[in-house]
Amino acid sequence: MNPSSRGPERLEGVTAIILAAGVGSRMQSQVPKVLHQLLGRPMAGWVVAAASEAFAATSVVVLSPATAGLAELLGGGASIAEQPKPLGTADAVRCALAALPASAKELLIACGDTPLITAALMREVVAARRETNAPIALAAFDADDPTGYGRVIESSDGSAERVVEERDANEEQRAIGTVNAGLYAVDRAWLAEALGAITPSKASGELYLTDLIAAAHAAGTPAPIVYGPEIELEGVNDRHQFANVAAALRERINEGHLDRGVALIDPTTAWIDVQVEIAADAVIEPGVTLLGATSIGARTRVGSGSRIEATTIGDDCIIRSSAIEGSSIASHVDVGPFAHIRPGCTIASHCHVGNFAELKATSLAAGAKVGHHSYLGDTEVGERANIGAGTITANYDGVQKRKTIIGADAFTGVGTLIVAPAGIGIGAKTGAGTVVLADIPDGCTAVGVPARIIREA
Repeated sequence: MNPSSRGPERLEGVTAIILAAGVGSRMQSQVPKVLHQLLGRPMAGWVVAAASEAFAATSVVVLSPATAGLAELLGGGASIAEQPKPLGTADAVRCALAALPASAKELLIACGDTPLITAALMREVVAARRETNAPIALAAFDADDPTGYGRVIESSDGSAERVVEERDANEEQRAIGTVNAGLYAVDRAWLAEALGAITPSKASGELYLTDLIAAAHAAGTPAPIVYGPEIELEGVNDRHQFANVAAALRERINEGHLDRGVALIDPTTAWIDVQVEIAADAVIEPGVTLLGATSIGARTRVGSGSRIEATTIGDDCIIRSSAIEGSSIASHVDVGPFAHIRPGCTIASHCHVGNFAELKATSLAAGAKVGHHSYLGDTEVGERANIGAGTITANYDGVQKRKTIIGADAFTGVGTLIVAPAGIGIGAKTGAGTVVLADIPDGCTAVGVPARIIREA
């Protein structure tokens, strides 16, 4: 499923609360698990995106001091509430209530470590609560391995009687395979009152949100259960689960590109971030990585081993096993193999960048060619200029970066060294191995170390 394609109309009157205060120690990482990046989004960002697709209202994300960095990664896509101390899921929701607008009457509560959750399942849980007029509904799944999950105890009518956390469960209850997914639809007014009646667990001292299920049953308004697929509802707790989720998200994204006419030669080896846009008839060869706000034009071919990040590439280009970052490439350009185009480059149409060439903060005008093993840094190259193999612009004098300007129709011989801010004029030429310390005037030819003019314009 492509994240930009929306399904049914977004529901009005529902606000999502996303719990993202936990650190996730089983990830064995200094980075809290909800901040770990998955194909262009932090883990919790996928849950926020699903809620945004499902509901019209802005979500509220509950953070702790340890996960506060998530707020910046979400980029204003959600409101933020803080849980100062880790006192349990019920306490986290209580913290979120204070950040909700008065107009938020119906809530959807989800966990920030379930990045495969879908908007459709969120809407299904809300629909189940509305249809039964129950104060709360929950999602559950039948786990292959229920270890670590709260077990759902069902009533004879199929509703939920209670949820027993594993540390509080007896041997018989632990044998139950139906587990709580941590996804709830709930009436806000009922929730605010019910939270006040929750007491700390004897085993952990935490306030469990799952106690609400028993409270609803005791009041004669039991919670309906929505059974969802384990793949969507299973939380990410360790590196193994993280890798599995990443593969599933990659498959969703790549299927969306295939549906829109992109030729992914081997979708199982193409890693494409969620923000990436690819035009129909583009060809993505095996082993390609496309990151960030990247766009690939029609009929462009991206060769195996290429890594492209935050870059715009036009139509009918060929990128052969190259790395490109933070740059703009027009149509009808060929790059590589094994070129490195670093941030700040602008390459106009019908240009060529040869194998093992490196560009940084450089612009190539239309028709310019940069030969193999060249380095151009902070350089402006004019139309149709031909930069010979091994040409280097020495752009740093030990104190500051300086710019090099190479004019239209200029030609540099193999191994030319241009020491900035010296430049080469329009139609000027250098011989092989020339070291340019002063400007070469328009139309002149220079050779030697240092360069000397042997032919005037």
